[in-house]
Amino acid sequence: MATTPPSKPSDPRDQAFLREVDEAYRQDEMKKFASTWGRWILLAVVVALVALGGWFWWKADQTRRVEAISEQFSGALAKAESGGSTEALAELESVTQSSSSGYRALANMAKAGIALQGGDETKAIADLKQVAEDGRAAQAFRDAATMKQLRLEFDKLQPADVLKRTEPYLAGDSPWFPIAGEMAALAHLKAGAPDKAGPLFYRIAADDRSPQSLRARAEQMAAALGQDVTKIEDERKRKAETEARATEAGATGTATPQETAAK
Repeated sequence: MATTPPSKPSDPRDQAFLREVDEAYRQDEMKKFASTWGRWILLAVVVALVALGGWFWWKADQTRRVEAISEQFSGALAKAESGGSTEALAELESVTQSSSSGYRALANMAKAGIALQGGDETKAIADLKQVAEDGRAAQAFRDAATMKQLRLEFDKLQPADVLKRTEPYLAGDSPWFPIAGEMAALAHLKAGAPDKAGPLFYRIAADDRSPQSLRARAEQMAAALGQDVTKIEDERKRKAETEARATEAGATGTATPQETAAK
């Protein structure tokens, strides 16, 4: 029976030679790679470092600018409160030219307030319009300016114009609904449509977000226009009882009837 001859042990010198060849090959490949791509890699690293440094510089510069604008705005308000309206307006006008949309809006609204104190309603409306039409300003600033501007212009506008400008705030859960709703309801009354004004006054009276004075006024108007405002008080009582039960259940760790039914 033929047998397989034993394998000849490898010569250590052969292994050393192979390692040397492999190392030489690796070095040669690295040299070729560095020769071909080294400059581009170095350039990319330099560009990345420059860009990163530029970004950090820009952020620091933006922070310094905002801090400077903040100090200027605060100084203008302090001057206005101390009676220096002329100096305050000059400072605020400078802030309105800044790159900060937030402080730009605040400055224009502050200018409108000073104008109103001085009896210049036309100037106040113009300042508020700057905020309302500033596409870079936060929506909260734009909405506040729109509502204030509309209240100042209300007596000069046709009912249709008031209804058009309040429409975006009447649907859904807009926080501006109580104010916009009252102006819309009054516009309906001016237009001879009390049947449309009544439900709006009712909604305002039933809305817990409405200021107390506005809620009371709206409830009176709703009742005068034939709305059953007794339902509002009944609903408030039910809501208060539900909240009280929920609070008590939370304190004792028991489920409310609504939670039990939902399970």
